[in-house]
Amino acid sequence: MNQVSLQKKYGFENPFKPDPLSRKALRFLNRGQRLLDVGCGEGSDSVFFAKRDFDVTSIDIRQDHLRRFRNYCSDHELSNVTIQRRSAVTYRYPRSTYDVIICLLVVCCMKRSEFDSMLPALKRAVKPGGAIVMSARNYLDPEFDDYRATEKMIEPGTFVFKEDCCRFIYFLEKDRLREAFEGFEVLYYYEGYAPCKYNEHPRHGDSYIICRRKR
Repeated sequence: MNQVSLQKKYGFENPFKPDPLSRKALRFLNRGQRLLDVGCGEGSDSVFFAKRDFDVTSIDIRQDHLRRFRNYCSDHELSNVTIQRRSAVTYRYPRSTYDVIICLLVVCCMKRSEFDSMLPALKRAVKPGGAIVMSARNYLDPEFDDYRATEKMIEPGTFVFKEDCCRFIYFLEKDRLREAFEGFEVLYYYEGYAPCKYNEHPRHGDSYIICRRKR
């Protein structure tokens, strides 16, 4: 089924395709592992890994996203996906449970203080030797300059979001994502400009990390 048909059938807001960072991360992972998708949205990355034999738990707070995702999984008989309505910030991350945790463009939908609160529990939830894959908007993003010019910062790098998909928007500071995973083995890191995944903007300022918890 092509992208247009998928969007028409399930009502997806965005093209149902995995993030490029998910594809890049696959080379560092082993099939059959237990994976947590934090802020799964409509589930395209969860499905990408489920179809490659990962045992996937997917969490997101938006009921409309999860409804579409559940319908897709039901129609495609994806029995290795567990979907839960949970907040990425307040989720009770179980210790040393997952082989892989992905959290893609979720940090930008929270306050800086919420990221600081979530991070320790998320890091503990991956097993020793397990991998974390994370991406976020950063200080290079053109929107950051727009917000600074017109809006009041409520926390460092944080503003009330002008759109309705989430309440806040946080742009990571320089080197912030690398520093957040100090003590982890960094397998891949990028901080710079990147094309918009959905071709809605000329480019974004993004930070990407794939890292491994040391044994």
